[in-house]
Amino acid sequence: MGSKYGVIVCPKCGMARGVETAKKTTSCQCGKEINLSHVKIKNHTDSPIELAELVAKANAIIRGGEEPAPEKRSRKKDPMNAIAEGAKSIKDPLERMRVVAQGLTELKSKFTVEDLRHVASLLGKDTAEDMLARLKEHNLVYEIDVGEYRSV
Repeated sequence: MGSKYGVIVCPKCGMARGVETAKKTTSCQCGKEINLSHVKIKNHTDSPIELAELVAKANAIIRGGEEPAPEKRSRKKDPMNAIAEGAKSIKDPLERMRVVAQGLTELKSKFTVEDLRHVASLLGKDTAEDMLARLKEHNLVYEIDVGEYRSV
């Protein structure tokens, strides 16, 4: 079986477009009905993501421009970083610690001093040990097992 997708050039408007090679016809944005047996398929691929890239490159070449710069994909944030970011803007230290503890509990169901240390280092405010002591003092976390905690 051949490739599922291909790039063609519309005979009316001259723009590239992606098509499914199994189909007999396609319609261009300009309104032209294109019989796929009458046009040459320029590039072949099995990936719809790669098809989009091939169409973009073909259109850039047709327009006489350079190939488009690859899009910068945002990296997924480290969940610990997301917890720290959410807590950074909170002015009240006790509320900030509560938010951190709740975030860690939601993320991992239980957390350790090491988890708290990771978030504390990202926050740069208090040490993990100080945070844990204050959270325990105010009954905002409880120890479910030796060295493992959960927010209330």
